[in-house]
Amino acid sequence: MIALLRTEWRKLGGSLALLFALLAPALPGLLAALAMATNRRASSWASIVGQFALPLWTLFLLPMCLAAFTTLVAQIEYRGRGWDHLLALPIARWRIFAAKALAVLAAAAVMTLLMLAFAIAGAALGGAISGRMPVGALPWSAWGLQLGQVLAAGLLMAVLQLWAALRFGNFVVPLAVGIGGTLVALAVAITRTHQADWFPWVLPFRVTVTADPLPAVLIGAGGGVIVLVAMIIDLSRRGFR
Repeated sequence: MIALLRTEWRKLGGSLALLFALLAPALPGLLAALAMATNRRASSWASIVGQFALPLWTLFLLPMCLAAFTTLVAQIEYRGRGWDHLLALPIARWRIFAAKALAVLAAAAVMTLLMLAFAIAGAALGGAISGRMPVGALPWSAWGLQLGQVLAAGLLMAVLQLWAALRFGNFVVPLAVGIGGTLVALAVAITRTHQADWFPWVLPFRVTVTADPLPAVLIGAGGGVIVLVAMIIDLSRRGFR
């Protein structure tokens, strides 16, 4: 499995997927810098991350990043009939798809951590420009817990997105799934309804805006594990072209 993971990361290193994963999380930092540079009063570190960067990331940027990233990962194999070589190797198929899932989940975690780093750096830069640095302590423990909850709640969304990307050779399908799921999440956020709290694309956002994130975490993590097993079984039995 370690060798398969190394192979996956080497493939990502030679594609746009890795560059995308490193640059996309910078957007919240850029927006935080602009906000702090133009704000007439200093904001707290807790509000910059907890009320601005993290909700923006979970509601829109993380789902769209996963849609694009999983599509790029899958197209590496579909381009040039890579599946023919990969699936002909003397390796159990389930290991191949499990390695791809682990690579995507690791990338999601790295992107989320980079988002936090960029948000802090951007806010500090904007504060230095305006002369109004963010105030208060940096609640590292609270942020660490919340980021872990976001990743757990987003497991179901990430696996569904990867399944669509690997299952269909046409890149339009996973992108449509990601865009559609994100639009539903945006509609839920705008209308402030709680009727769709179970929807996979809503779960990470719920972690950032509710007092009790445990239901979202349990649904996302539990459902994600179940769907991950189903995905590996389905893809292991499927023929690829």
